[in-house]
Amino acid sequence: MRILEYVKYKMNKKNYVLKRDALRFTWLKKYQFQTILDVGSNVGQFAEKIILNFPNAEIHCFEPLPEVYEKLKYNLRNKSNTHFYNYAVGATIGEAAMNSNEYSPSSSLLEMLDLHKSNFDFAIKSEPTKIQLRTLDGFFKDPVVGPILLKVDVQGYELSVLAGGDNVLKQCQAVIIETCFHRLYKDQPLFEDIYAYLTSRGFRYVGNIEQYVSPDDSQILFADAVFIRNNANRE
Repeated sequence: MRILEYVKYKMNKKNYVLKRDALRFTWLKKYQFQTILDVGSNVGQFAEKIILNFPNAEIHCFEPLPEVYEKLKYNLRNKSNTHFYNYAVGATIGEAAMNSNEYSPSSSLLEMLDLHKSNFDFAIKSEPTKIQLRTLDGFFKDPVVGPILLKVDVQGYELSVLAGGDNVLKQCQAVIIETCFHRLYKDQPLFEDIYAYLTSRGFRYVGNIEQYVSPDDSQILFADAVFIRNNANRE
């Protein structure tokens, strides 16, 4: 009986935290998204939160690492209108070697730099894993049902995702994208690079969902930035 009570407690706590974190996205409901593209889904952390706000939207989840992909499917197994793709997303189509990290959210197609290692000592070890690479435009050759929200969290590979999805991006009303203020991976774009790319394509920066600071000196390292298309409903 005690075991059952403990399991119930853990489930209730998880649901509470999920609903609390989902509140960060409630202001986006006014855009009435019908399609959500989740690039870099990991095990479904973002998808679970956004589904609570858009339960009827079609969710497309991209996750390249096989073991993480299986966890993603399991975690979202009871979510309707959810589609899963075992691919990385970038500017080209083919096969690549991904640095699969001991802390899976830190896995990247780019080489990790010392700044990341010094700030996140639980995410240092990695090994190369062959993955398949596709483009958003290759996946969605026909127009996507809108309004569309694009979320990108790919550890420094963000501009490559956008470059391979120019046609899809033109259809999007909003983009939530991880942006760094200090390089954590080799050759990764910084906030100003992503800002310039998206604002030149008709989006405006409206703030961050959340940001992350260094455990050493509290400098802001990266943030989940939000960009809204200029002609999107502001009411």
